[in-house]
Amino acid sequence: MQAIESIDASLATPVLAATAAESPDAELHHMRALRRKARRISAFARFNVSALNALAVQVEADIAALQH
Repeated sequence: MQAIESIDASLATPVLAATAAESPDAELHHMRALRRKARRISAFARFNVSALNALAVQVEADIAALQH
């Protein structure tokens, strides 16, 4: 749950708009940071899906054991 809160907090930070005074490197750095953030969120989502699938398999096995 703490990981979700940290992702939510990081998403709540304001996005810096590239101005004419900023260099193209600043925009590139910002885009790379967004890509890293997207990868972290994606990895967290995949982990949750895997954990939920494992839990579902365990529950199904427990139900099957109780029925026999």
